[in-house]
Amino acid sequence: MKNRSMLMAGVLGVALALAFVLTLAAHAGTAQAAPAAQEGQFITVTVRSGDSLAKYARLYGASGSALVNANHLADPNLIFPGQVIVIPVVRSSTPSLTTPFFYTVQGGDTLNRLAARFEMDPSVIAVTNGLKDDVVVAGSTLLIPAGPHSHVAQPGETLRSIAGLHGTTVLVLANNNPGVPNPDLIFSGQPIFIPIQYNAQPLGLHSAATAVPGATAAPGATNTPAPGPTATPVVPGSENWIKVTVRSGESLVTYVSRYGVSGGRLRQANPYLADPNLIFPGDVINIPVAVSFSPSRTTPFFYVVKAGETADAIGAKFEAAGSTLIAANPGVAFNAGATILVPAGPHLYRVRQGDTLGTIAAKYGTTVDFLLTGNQLPNPNAIFLGQLIFVPTQYNQSPLPFD
Repeated sequence: MKNRSMLMAGVLGVALALAFVLTLAAHAGTAQAAPAAQEGQFITVTVRSGDSLAKYARLYGASGSALVNANHLADPNLIFPGQVIVIPVVRSSTPSLTTPFFYTVQGGDTLNRLAARFEMDPSVIAVTNGLKDDVVVAGSTLLIPAGPHSHVAQPGETLRSIAGLHGTTVLVLANNNPGVPNPDLIFSGQPIFIPIQYNAQPLGLHSAATAVPGATAAPGATNTPAPGPTATPVVPGSENWIKVTVRSGESLVTYVSRYGVSGGRLRQANPYLADPNLIFPGDVINIPVAVSFSPSRTTPFFYVVKAGETADAIGAKFEAAGSTLIAANPGVAFNAGATILVPAGPHLYRVRQGDTLGTIAAKYGTTVDFLLTGNQLPNPNAIFLGQLIFVPTQYNQSPLPFD
């Protein structure tokens, strides 16, 4: 049971690329024949049997709402073979890490070489283009989809620099790489999963994008402890906030993921930190979330373990993987009477009778598009009883109790 929970908790890890492939396998080959627009115009697709807007959203990195707006569809759940759909993405042959593009195969190209060049699992390219036996033919045109990408860490790289190269944030990478327990520590050759970004602007393979501030210490920073809070007035509301004593290896990114609060709010709640990138074991950090023992789907809460309960059993009760609970409670034994933290997310919701993605999204105070980001569903209008739906962590939310 524990192994199964850990597997589900890693839905957004590198293995998601393979899940993406499997969901598209039934529709292989559609990408090559569909585009008809000229360079610089929007991509157009002729619908084939089994296609859906959800499929196009994943291939082309366009959100469901963007697709609906571009096509003025009376019912976005109903598209028909032969219908022409406008994809609100400019047709381009310029390689990009954030948007789809078309590539003409050159002599000497192989699928593995293309995958390495475009930072993508080879099977994603193969299934998107209906390739047989991983063979690419010189002169043929391939669609390189919007993602997902897999970046192999190079010597000297950090999550911060990789986020900058892909035009995303350290937080997004930390949330989607459960195999990276400390975002400040990655090793050369480590694969870093970059999820599909929707409605993004093109970003060239070698663009020097500005890195988004994260919790990685700046190059050359010294380990000078930050001044204590003695001279700083108490932050309003902090009396009932969760307070954390920093453990070795933790950073503000750790708390962002665990407690569902943005880095900006954490910095505002801890104004005495001279450098938010540098916190040290023993420091006390204010988490701008009220201490609560009331179960919530959108915010963290505390829970007292009952006799006979395990991490997996508690996780099932609160729609989370047992491994997620263990990671959120370092050094805590799940013994009867122990108080544990149930983090803000991510959640694993098991589909019940009568559920739709819309009703599930409502339970979490979010949207169907948000759920599609974390779930590679071949048909979002056809989910089945007992299916697990991954709900990514939401940030700076109000409590939303379990029904």
